[in-house]
Amino acid sequence: MKRLEPRQLLVLAALGRNHSIHSAARDLSLTQSAVSKALAEIEAQIGASLFVRSRQGIEVNSLGKRVLSRVAHLLSVLDQGPGHHGQEQAVLKIGYVSDLHGMALGQAFVQWRQSQDLGLRLLNRALPEGLHGLQTGELDAVLMDEPEESWPDQIRISNRMIPVLRTHHPLLFESGEVAVHALKDLDWALPLGLPSLHRALRLWMTQTGMQTTARHWVIPAGPGLVSLVAQSDALAWLPAAQVAVLMQAELVRPLCSTCVPHFEVPACLLLAKHVRGDARLQAALQQFADCMDRSGSSFREY
Repeated sequence: MKRLEPRQLLVLAALGRNHSIHSAARDLSLTQSAVSKALAEIEAQIGASLFVRSRQGIEVNSLGKRVLSRVAHLLSVLDQGPGHHGQEQAVLKIGYVSDLHGMALGQAFVQWRQSQDLGLRLLNRALPEGLHGLQTGELDAVLMDEPEESWPDQIRISNRMIPVLRTHHPLLFESGEVAVHALKDLDWALPLGLPSLHRALRLWMTQTGMQTTARHWVIPAGPGLVSLVAQSDALAWLPAAQVAVLMQAELVRPLCSTCVPHFEVPACLLLAKHVRGDARLQAALQQFADCMDRSGSSFREY
């Protein structure tokens, strides 16, 4: 168990809760193939199967039950820090209103667990419920796809959008620079609910003289958008954290071209009023925002 990384512990815990690779992937905001690959790596490291597969899903076997009990203990240590077992633990509660940041949330969750003694709970909320939770103190912060100018206390996060194509798309293997006119024949897949990205794209199209508007598919970020890109001729602008995971799963590759830009799209954490008077919460939320930030050169790390 010492060889398992925190992200692998989270995968095992999700599989144990859901008894389904599909449901565990949705729970973690990952693709099914990424979860399947992670499980295969874990079982290879342990040297034994932990789950029994069937058409109905997966069931934990006897060894898996022992491993999952250990996983629960290790995640508790990550949450609370050594020496804090059995004590009441403070929990940071962050709401999020869309799936766009799912991949970045998962990565930030793991990084944050390793460096904080506060617990962390991520809660999916519709926008009105999220704002109500901030006002009542039920939530400490809400993650928004774009800054909310009317909200007084917020932390800005840079969300880098990367253009990608399916892994074996012909344009990725043509020699030389990809010309703008080549993009006119592609469908474009854009995440729903990102007006700043759509405005930036329209401005870029005007500046590059694209006379023909490309066909746009505007759909929620998540498995549907991933499937469309991985199986079609669609060019998509996806968050850098999501691109990193999809590259690991060998579903997409970034389109590296000087004429096809990356875009910086700001997101933000709206802070509840009670956070102002709590230095510990302020520091924790700032660190969580830093874990989510995908600006500048961060994409080159993947």
